[in-house]
Amino acid sequence: MTGRARIAALFAAAALAGCAKPGTAQGPVATPTADQRLQVTVAPVVVRPIKRLLKFVGTLFGNAEMTLSSQVEGQLEKLTVDLGDPVKTGDILAEVDDSNTRAQLREIDARLAKARADEARGRELLKTTVISPQEYEAMQTAVAVVQAQRDGMTVLLEHKRVRSPLTGSVAKRLVSAGEYVRPGTPLFALVADDPLTLRGDVPERFAEELQVGQPVQLKVDAYPTVEFAGRLRRVSPAANAENRSITVEAEVPNTDRRLKPGFFAAANIVTRADDQAVLVPETAIISFAGVTKLFVVRDNVAYERHVRIGTRDDEGLVEILEGLKPDEVVATSGLVKLENKMPVAVRWSGG
Repeated sequence: MTGRARIAALFAAAALAGCAKPGTAQGPVATPTADQRLQVTVAPVVVRPIKRLLKFVGTLFGNAEMTLSSQVEGQLEKLTVDLGDPVKTGDILAEVDDSNTRAQLREIDARLAKARADEARGRELLKTTVISPQEYEAMQTAVAVVQAQRDGMTVLLEHKRVRSPLTGSVAKRLVSAGEYVRPGTPLFALVADDPLTLRGDVPERFAEELQVGQPVQLKVDAYPTVEFAGRLRRVSPAANAENRSITVEAEVPNTDRRLKPGFFAAANIVTRADDQAVLVPETAIISFAGVTKLFVVRDNVAYERHVRIGTRDDEGLVEILEGLKPDEVVATSGLVKLENKMPVAVRWSGG
């Protein structure tokens, strides 16, 4: 072959090589060296107890709230409680002037004594037929009438002392001593503040997770470092069509009265507890287009794994409900570049 022919053959071979598509070359593809592999950080799966928390926000209310009004007419002689004071069922909160009522009661007592004396004499006279049975019955009736009047006056006298119908605290004092009140005049706003009721809404998709009696954890702005505890007491049987939520109520003990009705609270319902939960760092999770996955690293190879996640804790860990074993290792960096069965260079988290 002449020199010109050899040069032509070389150019033809070079042209063919330039037109060849990647991957069509004959022979094995070279495996990347350790230096050429994608470097990823890995972390071991964590196994530990965890609580499944359903978060919601709500407002604290008194277990019972009411406005206490006067049942009688008269001048307020005395108030024994004021704003914020604790009260118990049966405590006297105010006293209305009862001097006129007591005078009327004394008059009725005198009339009752006379009616009873007349009835006693009539009983003896009836035995000797001095009076007729009808006359004696009239005497008995007179005793019953005066006794009924006395009973009514006794009730009226008792109402002159305004008593608390509940155990709680005074939310408002609406009158002052010396004022003249009538039946229906508001005197105090009372609230039963131990326990309190926490009321809020949770998304309807969590309906099947809710059960009466589940533990509830809550925090309020007034005590940001304190976690208060309660129990789920009621779950609404119907969902709110406007915001697709379900109203729940929790009972929150408040013996020290630190919590106040009207406080805003951030709360968690503990719907499930798992002593051997499988968790991974949140940075190991990829969620896109409804798919949640991570990469398990074994023998310097990354394997794609679809998973179902549960709750997240305050330390940046995510619970894995399905798709992962407790003794595995997951990638926590370089996730956007990873592909299934891709060789990787491993660097341990914190190393």
